[in-house]
Amino acid sequence: MKPLQGKIAVVTGASRGAGRGIAYELGSAGATVYVTGRSVKGAITDDRSETIEETADGVTSRGGKGIAIRCDHTSDNDVRNLFEQIEREHGRIDILVNSVFGGSESSLPSGDGRHFWERPLEHWDAMMVAGPQAYLLTTRYAVPLMKQLHKALIVNITFFIKDKISGNLYYDLAMNAINRMTLGMAKELKDYNVSTIAVCPGWMRTERVIDSGFGPEDGTTETTAYVGRAVVALATDSTVSKFSGDAIMVAELARKYGFTDVDGTQPLPFEG
Repeated sequence: MKPLQGKIAVVTGASRGAGRGIAYELGSAGATVYVTGRSVKGAITDDRSETIEETADGVTSRGGKGIAIRCDHTSDNDVRNLFEQIEREHGRIDILVNSVFGGSESSLPSGDGRHFWERPLEHWDAMMVAGPQAYLLTTRYAVPLMKQLHKALIVNITFFIKDKISGNLYYDLAMNAINRMTLGMAKELKDYNVSTIAVCPGWMRTERVIDSGFGPEDGTTETTAYVGRAVVALATDSTVSKFSGDAIMVAELARKYGFTDVDGTQPLPFEG
């Protein structure tokens, strides 16, 4: 039997990028995966062709069960409806992966430079609302379906570089808000056997990155399967609570658990 057979997972922002890679790996491990996002057939977002239906089909083809549900995770009504449907259909959630992010939308104004005072406030709003705020809203509705279980897991996808500002100030603040939120959630959920962990991928070869010309030969990138395998490793670890509240790099988890990227390598952490 596959290690996550019978488990119910939710992966947000799973039409593409890290979310899609994570959903695929959870499917390979046998999980039923609710794949959520705004990009659906006939109504794509950000001029990208990928959809949640494609991801759900990929989950199923890998041995799991993919269920696509359109959800704008900045909308209270959408998020509430999502978890009401999951409650009707399964009554519980074993794994929640928060992976939405609005800071890379092509519709955002470019700004006049990389300094914080040169960036338009739309960047701040996109990163903080379709980022930490969406994570908090989603988790708020998921927790009632998780806390009655013997063991459940929340994974918050994040990014950080130790002792450095990651990218730009707005982005760095958004990611560190997620990291701090993870610590607070872990503390409040400890008595309910729900572990909350922030997981940091490196420089991933997402669809957008590949379209920009970066490939495996670049030597510094990793596939989205790598972070997916990190999530599976955590979800199958009976002692995962020891990491609750931590922000951990995928490369560190690869060394701890012994998994590799699809080419058999263990890419090192991205250091900017």
